Amino acid sequence: GADFISFHTGLGAPNPESGKFENEGMIDESVLDGLNEGAVLINYDRGELVDAQALDKALASGKVRYAAIDADIFKNPTTGEITGPMAPYLDLEKKYSGKLELLPHAAADTEHVSRVEGAKQAVDQILSVIQFKTTINLKGDLPEGYTDDGATTVSGVGKVTPKRLSESVTDDEFLENMRQTAEVITAIWGALASTPNPERRAELIERYGSKLILASNTYASLIEGAGLKGPYSE
Repeated sequence: GADFISFHTGLGAPNPESGKFENEGMIDESVLDGLNEGAVLINYDRGELVDAQALDKALASGKVRYAAIDADIFKNPTTGEITGPMAPYLDLEKKYSGKLELLPHAAADTEHVSRVEGAKQAVDQILSVIQFKTTINLKGDLPEGYTDDGATTVSGVGKVTPKRLSESVTDDEFLENMRQTAEVITAIWGALASTPNPERRAELIERYGSKLILASNTYASLIEGAGLKGPYSE
């Protein structure tokens, strides 16, 4: 048996006879029965891979003590009808409150940089637990002997926390780059704003336009790289 099961595969080809995909429901009762008591199921790939009825039985019996499902969900704006691979799990979430977590497959709509950074963070957090017994983005209860290092998100996803801002200002090189870049931006925009003369503004743009855009892009990259992009959370 296994204490955890996490599967990563596509749905496979459509089966013309059954009208389903080849891998649909592959995590069925026979697979779940092979797990150790109190196992954890993680499905962050395709919602249809799990037989929802089999998962219902496994949660009821305690064979599976916790499950996390990440799948697409769609809502008809006119009728309010819920469809998509998440739909079969909605009743289970109500039935097994605290034992089933549903996520709306939002990563599929996330731009590439955030997806890559999220993957790197996941690896770092796994190593942190294994090497230092330190959890980040804790789910559930903190195991005995472990420490909680709080929550974090990928830059551009979620809110900027006081902790992240505090961490960024410990880097003297980052602070100096931010200061210099901000001064360039402020000086050029200030010069443009201080003169109402169109000809003078055209001269300033001709002379400093390239420098302004370079500084602006550098500033944006520094902000994003430090994870300071987004609304601020008290």
